[in-house]
Amino acid sequence: MPPRVIVMVAAWLEIVVGVLFITALDTMCRLLFAAVPEGAGMPLGRLVRVALFALGVASFPTTSAESSCTVVMGLFAYNLGATILFAWAAIFTMLRGFMLWPGVILHVIVAGALLPQLLASRPVRTPHVEPTQEL
Repeated sequence: MPPRVIVMVAAWLEIVVGVLFITALDTMCRLLFAAVPEGAGMPLGRLVRVALFALGVASFPTTSAESSCTVVMGLFAYNLGATILFAWAAIFTMLRGFMLWPGVILHVIVAGALLPQLLASRPVRTPHVEPTQEL
């Protein structure tokens, strides 16, 4: 799959999930964690709504190579972090909803698809050595 398509799919995925959290926070929390947000979970849930939607919008591919590398890095960091968080919740807590493990798997797949592009887009820096002068 072309790198630009991978970034577009990842961006749209975050937008769709952000909209799902905006429209149905309780349902999404039940599917992921088998619980509804209470207390501090409500404002944090609202923050997740906005953050996922904004991440998706900010991640649309651009023509600038530097910006594209930053977009891939941001999407990769988010998906790696989400993988770790969801896997931790699934293993070490009782907050296990029906969609938690599929969420882990989805984030692993997206991060894995972005990793080669991230590694390929990072320039290899070679140290600059000044020529020595003999006296």
